[in-house]
Amino acid sequence: MDLLKRLMALALFFGLLSPLAWPASREHEVRAAFIYNFLRYIEWRSTKNAYSVGILGEDPFDGGLEQFQHKPLAGKTITVRAVKSAKEARGCDVLFISSTEADKLEGTLAALKGAPVLTISDLPSFVDRGGQIGFMAERNRIRFIVNTDALAASELKASSNLLKLAILKGS
Repeated sequence: MDLLKRLMALALFFGLLSPLAWPASREHEVRAAFIYNFLRYIEWRSTKNAYSVGILGEDPFDGGLEQFQHKPLAGKTITVRAVKSAKEARGCDVLFISSTEADKLEGTLAALKGAPVLTISDLPSFVDRGGQIGFMAERNRIRFIVNTDALAASELKASSNLLKLAILKGS
């Protein structure tokens, strides 16, 4: 039964990456689903009972991440909360950095350097500036770029299935 659940989860994840175009009005829903699936395919060294997802800045998901709140995933629940600073974000497993925080990005990433926090954003050149996963729109599709060096520096490990679907940056 567990194998069946895993296969269904993979099918859902791969289905999100199909070449179908997503309407612009649904972009935030697609990005929220990506973040949920990143939780499945990233390994943390932590053994906490819950995944903590933080949003730094304005919430671009219109509350869309809350649909995953307290939903079990690999025996853990998910909590979603707004964070006000990089210091506060160090307590998160995942941090989405909103475009409203663009002017503070370098300081935020510097404060999180080495912390086991998966940083995600849709800011232009996010992964080039040290972020771990960046969203980008390409021909009306949402794609993601993974900075493998930044992941390794935070002692996070992405599954090979995730990396096969990503645009890779790093060594």
